Amino acid sequence: MKKYIYYAALSCLLAFTSCSVEETVPNNTLGNENGFQYNSVAYITDMVYVTPEGDVILTSNNLSDDGSANDVDAAVFKTTANSLIEKSYYVGGDLTNFVTVANGNLNQGEVTDGEFILDEQIVSSGFFRIVSLDRNKKEIHIIFEFQRTDGNLVAGSFDGNYALSTF
Repeated sequence: MKKYIYYAALSCLLAFTSCSVEETVPNNTLGNENGFQYNSVAYITDMVYVTPEGDVILTSNNLSDDGSANDVDAAVFKTTANSLIEKSYYVGGDLTNFVTVANGNLNQGEVTDGEFILDEQIVSSGFFRIVSLDRNKKEIHIIFEFQRTDGNLVAGSFDGNYALSTF
């Protein structure tokens, strides 16, 4: 009899704690990496540069001294702030330019070609947020999320050290 009670209790516990497929969170293709994702593809961008104007550039490769790199996955964010502060920057507001690109080239921090995943022409809404910024330690935590006009989402984050650019 004790076995039946034990199995009945175990069955009830499993029934109440299991999740259906609809309740589970979709796979985060980035895992614990810095970067962005689009169409279930992760673009790892583990380098971040901050320009004197307050622009933020995430790249998969180091930039040269003049802000150039070839064959990079990159996300570039420009704001009207001219100085970075912990806040959210929105499309249609103080986020003046943003681009994400796969296998692109950068010239002085500007995207010159590649597979454009996001820019002002194909976005309906979104934000870029500086969650935390420590200028002394050169650490930054950012998140961003944009809805494209085709309904697809481009989202990403970075948490770590940044480099000051000179270009």
